[in-house]
Amino acid sequence: MSDPGELQGSLRRRAPGDLGVAADAVALQAQTDLTSAYNAAAALSRTGTLTGTDLGGLTLTPGVYFFASSAALTGTLTLDNQANPNAEFVFQIGTTLVTAGSSSVVTINGGPIPGSNVFWQVGSSATLGTSTTFAGHILADQSITLTTGATMFYGSALARSGAVTLDTNSIFNAVPEPATTSLALLGGGLLGVGALKKRFRDRRSRSWVPLCT
Repeated sequence: MSDPGELQGSLRRRAPGDLGVAADAVALQAQTDLTSAYNAAAALSRTGTLTGTDLGGLTLTPGVYFFASSAALTGTLTLDNQANPNAEFVFQIGTTLVTAGSSSVVTINGGPIPGSNVFWQVGSSATLGTSTTFAGHILADQSITLTTGATMFYGSALARSGAVTLDTNSIFNAVPEPATTSLALLGGGLLGVGALKKRFRDRRSRSWVPLCT
């Protein structure tokens, strides 16, 4: 694997003779969970429509934001948690998500661990441009590409039917632990933080399977 980048947590490798992902019960369960989370995110009632609007330069408050087709980010998107420890942001994107080089997603005014409360439901594929600093969990129906130097803070890149392609990237992850239970979209639909925390612990230790050994 050339230019593997950086991963915080454990990486699961196939043992010699392993039949691979198709025969891996953990991977199959992860795929099922991803599909459930993807569908749950897509079914949420929207609080705002941003079709045709570039996310760059916007400041958004917690809610569910809808794009009928593609979504683009050029510059900085600011997510204002409004000091709410249970603040959540969900982006429903009809087709592609593409960020321009050196774009960023930042959170302000308290709330959960930055990025842990942000979910991107992408109808086809997502591409993070060179040196993008991104926050949140990408749930893509097809593929995800992180180009050179793109970084994800407290999120994940999860593709249902295609590849996740990395090139000298860093993905940092953590699980929120607020005083009260909030809703989070991962693993079988809407889960409380306690269940999300356990699922992340399991996945960080067991379910990373690289494309090469």
